[in-house]
Amino acid sequence: MNGELLRFPYRQKRLSTAEARTAAEALLSSPMAGRLARARELGAEDPEVLLAICDLLHSRIETSPSLVGDESVFFYEFLYEPTREIGSFDEREYFLGEFALMAGAVYRVLSRREESARWLDRAEANYVLAQNAGAHVARVAYQRLALRLEEHRFDEVLEFAPVWANNFISLGLKEDALKCRFLEALSLWEMGNLQTASALFLQLASDAAQIGSLKLEAQAANNAAILYGVLGDAERALEHSEKALPLLLKLHDRVGLAKLQWGIGNLLRAQRRTPEAIAAFRTALERSREIGMRGDVAALHLIIADLLLETGQDRPAEWEIRAALPIIEEEKMVPEGMAALTLLRESLRCRQINRQALRELHGYFQDNA
Repeated sequence: MNGELLRFPYRQKRLSTAEARTAAEALLSSPMAGRLARARELGAEDPEVLLAICDLLHSRIETSPSLVGDESVFFYEFLYEPTREIGSFDEREYFLGEFALMAGAVYRVLSRREESARWLDRAEANYVLAQNAGAHVARVAYQRLALRLEEHRFDEVLEFAPVWANNFISLGLKEDALKCRFLEALSLWEMGNLQTASALFLQLASDAAQIGSLKLEAQAANNAAILYGVLGDAERALEHSEKALPLLLKLHDRVGLAKLQWGIGNLLRAQRRTPEAIAAFRTALERSREIGMRGDVAALHLIIADLLLETGQDRPAEWEIRAALPIIEEEKMVPEGMAALTLLRESLRCRQINRQALRELHGYFQDNA
């Protein structure tokens, strides 16, 4: 979900905003197992309560993505089967689209790509029946673009991101337009156009500040800090890290804070400050684990293993790799890296770690999504 939730001007309010939020908080705090029996009592069929639930879940994506995914699936299934009459017009289709889109977005963040794609399909199928379908379908298109980025389909992102950015501007959704440009900048970065990407991130930070998007400003500053670390410009990396940190803390953006710590690890590694880099990567790993970012946890285990090998700590490096492999296999995270995965697994069996395979494997992960 991006930007403001679109409201229903034709629907009479049944609850005040405060009443709906209170009901939504009570509903979300109730045990999921017992909700169905108390659904009507808890207001789960009230459009205002459902709207408040969407707002609350959206605000928690950066702090509790796994929980938001579970809740989105619960409310989608609640509304979908059996068919429930919600409101007077197209509210049911709208909310099915919202919960499916939120599930798709969260599963993308959690590197569960097949599930993400399926939920985005569900979102689009419901949105086409709702009012303002064009704007909603455009939001689905953004998530699909983000999914292409994580699948390393960079040429496609570079082709379509500017198109969708212009579409969002035409729809009056400036924040969503900026998010498409973010994907463009990340693709440029991944393709090695570092100077162009860094200039675009700086422009995005400025544009986000102008429209009052604290979240996008923080993300742009964070990405700029990480990128300058990659470029070896320690002074500018630190400058943008210092700009990003208070913004991320203010937003309680645990995902962004984990990524920032990851970027600091990259900077320390580039400066050959290996023990400090390992400590920074471990902090990023723990923060990622706390919020269910399993893809990042696996990648960070592999990066730490690589650094441990540099310092001659082969046995601890082996432990890190063994912690990563089950996650990668369970989540089917890197189908394009199966050859490297097989080589690495075989080298572990022979107690002689294949470092090239290790580096190839963690290279498939998206460091800065």
